[in-house]
Amino acid sequence: MNKLLDKINAAMGKIKAELVLKDAFIINVFTQTIEKKDIAICDDVIVGIGKYEGNQEINCEGLFVAPGFIDSHVHIESSMVTPEIFSDLVIKKGVTTIVADPHEIANVLGEKGIEFMLENSKKGDIDTFFMLPSCVPAVDFEDNGAVLEADNLEKFINHPKVLGLGEVMDVNAVTSGNKDMLKKILMVNNQNKSIDGHCPKIDEKELNAYLCANVTTDHECTNYEEALQKVASGMYVMLREGSAARDLKKLLPAVNDKNYSRFIFCTDDRHIEDLVDEGSIDNCIRIAIDEGMDPVKAYTIASFNAANCYGLKDRGAISPGMKADLVIFKDIKKLKIKNVIKNGKIYKDNHIYEDVFIKPSVNVDCIKEDLFHIEAKGKFVNVIKVHPGLLVTKKEKREVKVNRGLVQCVEGKGEIVNKIAVIERHKNSGKHSVGFIEGLGLKKAAIAQTIAHDSHNIIVLGDNDKDMEIAVNNIIHNNGGIAFVSQGRLLECLELPIGGLMTSQNPDLVMDKVTKLNLLAVKFGIKKEVDPFLTLAFMALPVIPDIKITSRGLFDYSKFDFIDLFTDV
Repeated sequence: MNKLLDKINAAMGKIKAELVLKDAFIINVFTQTIEKKDIAICDDVIVGIGKYEGNQEINCEGLFVAPGFIDSHVHIESSMVTPEIFSDLVIKKGVTTIVADPHEIANVLGEKGIEFMLENSKKGDIDTFFMLPSCVPAVDFEDNGAVLEADNLEKFINHPKVLGLGEVMDVNAVTSGNKDMLKKILMVNNQNKSIDGHCPKIDEKELNAYLCANVTTDHECTNYEEALQKVASGMYVMLREGSAARDLKKLLPAVNDKNYSRFIFCTDDRHIEDLVDEGSIDNCIRIAIDEGMDPVKAYTIASFNAANCYGLKDRGAISPGMKADLVIFKDIKKLKIKNVIKNGKIYKDNHIYEDVFIKPSVNVDCIKEDLFHIEAKGKFVNVIKVHPGLLVTKKEKREVKVNRGLVQCVEGKGEIVNKIAVIERHKNSGKHSVGFIEGLGLKKAAIAQTIAHDSHNIIVLGDNDKDMEIAVNNIIHNNGGIAFVSQGRLLECLELPIGGLMTSQNPDLVMDKVTKLNLLAVKFGIKKEVDPFLTLAFMALPVIPDIKITSRGLFDYSKFDFIDLFTDV
């Protein structure tokens, strides 16, 4: 009662507030205006807007203040660092709350993966909420490390940091009434919690059926017309700007004065170097404003809309009674952050990170280069065609050159065609498949990694079998990570011992390794506009159109079935 009384007295001006931001240009998400006033804070709550005095005061003359930014959908694992470290990276970018889906680590370690994320995130400065992974595996024919049914998830549903069910990628499981999927959905609906969607290129009746399950969001719109259709049906549409998937600019035409409240920003999958160099949700704001969006609307989408979407009623706006999560910055268009207030305190960068040890997750024997040999069964093959900035691929038909009964190479149309392979690494089953990919352009080298959405088997790209062998064996030896090999030599590697996805190393060291890997990728032919490692990771995800590769072979999304590598078999 005393704390509440102190807040009331501070709001009335009877006592000084603990902290006051003086003469700030405040972004008002309710009125869509900017007001010049003081912001009074006691404990972790805003107690007043107006004219106040404080025990501590910050002069905000000429500065703007916005509500703390909210990343509405993110896979922390894609940053390759732990939740604790991720928190420290994004709070510097004004992000004070995230809604994370731990389905990457869950696909490797199951329930223990979720437990690790919940526990480690407590050490971070931001508020990390979670959506329970709905599709582990992503689809029932995947070869991942764990299976999570409703009974496995039920133990987490009432956790205070769990907001609902993560992206339901298996749309067919919903529309066909799959009992296991419906059981998960009902478990969440019975708790009145949220369900995230993942439904690219869905038709009208399928969307209606999907929404009957109370799915509320989608981050997989392929164009602005699709975004408008989903908003008109009652969904929140996420404007995504990740590392591989950069959809924000093409979806912005869907946002207008009448419907902007149904849009939220997300990063989904963002590499550490992009977080550090470009930013997180702050990057989304800058892009939206550069593309012509009203700045106040951009800051509203970054905070208030996301809070409303997930029922976070204590944040997302600057008003009395709201959590004091605030971003102080210069230049409303360029967003130059000066300070971040979290829970009423000025964030200070003095974090010491703890080492994390977790049991090995790469359970596969070392391989030989003949694993990548392909017997020539025809003259033409199906090839995965990659487009920069998109996760959606295209199926192309290309002619092969044959030598002694084996495919020697594939003739690309003006572009290099590389080999790509996926090797199951969780249960040492021996399952693997080899195919071809066009549009990356790797020359005289190979890249292997244990990041391969969502099953996170080993995926390897290369233009020769020997380098591919060496790269794969390196990450097996390191218990996960990324390896870059050229002409038989290991040029660089990043060890990711936590599920083959993350490390607890100092982020500066991780950044140094990633920077070197990126420079090597460009040096050996990868296009500058392509994030090679994140793009490669998504080539194994069969729930994104049009063609992908898993440990069982090539998968055609339009047929929702596997297809032969050779078109003329």
